Amino acid sequence: MITETVLEMHYHRPIMDLFRSRLGLGKQGGVNFYKYSLQKEAFIGFDQAYVTTDLSEDEFFSVLRNASMTNNYQLDSKYVGFFLQFKVVKEMRSRTRYTPSLITNRPHYRVLLDTKRNINTGVSQHELLFNLKNNSGSLVFYACPMVFDRSMLYEVNVDLSTLRLADVSTCPSAYTDNDNHFIYYNDPNALPVWCSEPVEGKSIDPKSFVQMLMFYADSMDPSEAAGSLYEMLTQLEVAGVRRESDLLKEKRMPSILPLVGETLTIVKIPIQKERNV
Repeated sequence: MITETVLEMHYHRPIMDLFRSRLGLGKQGGVNFYKYSLQKEAFIGFDQAYVTTDLSEDEFFSVLRNASMTNNYQLDSKYVGFFLQFKVVKEMRSRTRYTPSLITNRPHYRVLLDTKRNINTGVSQHELLFNLKNNSGSLVFYACPMVFDRSMLYEVNVDLSTLRLADVSTCPSAYTDNDNHFIYYNDPNALPVWCSEPVEGKSIDPKSFVQMLMFYADSMDPSEAAGSLYEMLTQLEVAGVRRESDLLKEKRMPSILPLVGETLTIVKIPIQKERNV
């Protein structure tokens, strides 16, 4: 069975390698990546295949806060975050009552969105991602791999052209009606169609995504980049959690991380090196 976690693991390394090639730093470059570990309740930093640091939530947020508030702190690097929520794409050989009229092909392709509200926070995965994209400069995408045979996951050379990134900023709704909602594709290279009331969205390939992120990173100095990421992760009012918006204050930061941990990747970019974007 193909799962979201397996798909993320399959594409993770080649996406990181793509960042490195675009940054012009090579395999031994100084770019680090951070992912949040639910088990350790910490941010795990790694460089290529090697774990380089293990920071608690408080330590990592302290780094971001100090970098954004102190002009001479951590000015050798920029922290830029993005959200990629991997989803399983299902090949559909017949129409259902949810299939929009814009979809005419057989087979066509469908992604089920998670619109069920979390009992602890009152928001669904989709609603959280939908509201995260309202933050200035945020990059929020559904990663939709056109992979339908498990044997493709064992290939050594991962084909990034099979990965379609649906831009959540083009989604028309947070879908809070407790009904089923989907992304449809007429074919693997088509634009996404957000449903149930069909609206054609936009998607990009991984190369365009990396270039977009680098343009965003280059447009800010290190303190601005850290401040933007810190604000995005510490203001649940912006993220969209309703009554629970006071949970992510200075001393209660862990509350939001389980919701975005698997989706969030943070790139630490050394600014002392010249880069080719």
